Amino acid sequence: MKHLIVFISIVFAASSALAQTGKPFPNFQTKKLTGQSFTLPDSVKGKFTIIGIAFSAKAEESLVTWYEPAYQTFIQKKKTMFASEVYNVNTYFVAVVTGSNKVSGDAIVKKIKQNTQKELQAYVLTYIGEFASYKTMLNITEKDEPYFFILDERGIIAHVTKGKYTAAKLAEIEQAVSDDE
Repeated sequence: MKHLIVFISIVFAASSALAQTGKPFPNFQTKKLTGQSFTLPDSVKGKFTIIGIAFSAKAEESLVTWYEPAYQTFIQKKKTMFASEVYNVNTYFVAVVTGSNKVSGDAIVKKIKQNTQKELQAYVLTYIGEFASYKTMLNITEKDEPYFFILDERGIIAHVTKGKYTAAKLAEIEQAVSDDE
């Protein structure tokens, strides 16, 4: 059985040691671009999940490099040049709005929706609020990098990687997901 893969636009970590592998992913209350609440990892338990997180403009720029290959590999249900295997997955990108930007959070979410390709909108989540405690729990140390967390079916962090898209990083994620199938 393929795994549910969730990308939360906040940050992507380079090795499993960067996040607290073996630890539960913290409860994280997000919203879909439609305004519907979506709690992680509760909403995805029972399947393997990849959560991608970016919480700065630079991290968001790097996260965007993942959209096309992630869409083709984990969302689109056919083989492509990026996807050598068809995965039965869902994908979510979560944009985090913190600090002084919280005041204009609704406007930022509206802009995110306008700037997101229609095909990807169903997979974009947003979070507006305090993020320092999540950074600590997830061991996010580089705010200008996107992080992707692979969770097992119980919501436990199994693997982490970070940074801009590369074919090697995508292969690493596919391997981690395939190892758990």
